[in-house]
Amino acid sequence: MLARPFIACGAPPLAVSLLGVPLALAFAFFVLRQDFLAAFPFGFLAVLADLLDGEVARRQKKDSPFGNYLEGTIDKAVDFILIGCFVFLSPLAAVLALGCSFLVSFAKPRVALVIITDNRDWPGIGERGDKLVLLLLGVLLAAFQPNVFGFETITLMLYLVALIAFAGFLQRVSYAKKLIEQAERSGNILPYLKKK
Repeated sequence: MLARPFIACGAPPLAVSLLGVPLALAFAFFVLRQDFLAAFPFGFLAVLADLLDGEVARRQKKDSPFGNYLEGTIDKAVDFILIGCFVFLSPLAAVLALGCSFLVSFAKPRVALVIITDNRDWPGIGERGDKLVLLLLGVLLAAFQPNVFGFETITLMLYLVALIAFAGFLQRVSYAKKLIEQAERSGNILPYLKKK
């Protein structure tokens, strides 16, 4: 339903994907001013743009492998802005959240340079949605409750994002090990890695 206006006006799916970037920048602007209530809707809309672009592409019959790739790349730019902007408010927590987020997102595609694989049945802790929901809930909570148990709400939220992302990273590495071992036994390691 939310994608209908974009479909009706013929908005290109790439434009919908790119819409997340200025929305994330607006989120960052208000976060830096510590106006978390104003930041929340922009962060929410930036995440929503990611959910809509695929639907717009499918409905307009413009979905493509390269579009899928590009959309994922834009998502990473949006993630960087949404999480990275906190480095000015809570440097250590923000760096840990950002670093662990990129670790968990790297662990799955890196396997494709070792074996032929896909998105099948990968473990789900620390997925992008998990982290962004926590981030947005933390921002909303910080607007009304700046401190929890004597700690800044934003800092606690960032540590929680980092922890969940790191748990997901470990889970994916473990699963990748299993897939690679299966591929080794069946001789399905990519040719450039096979021992001669």
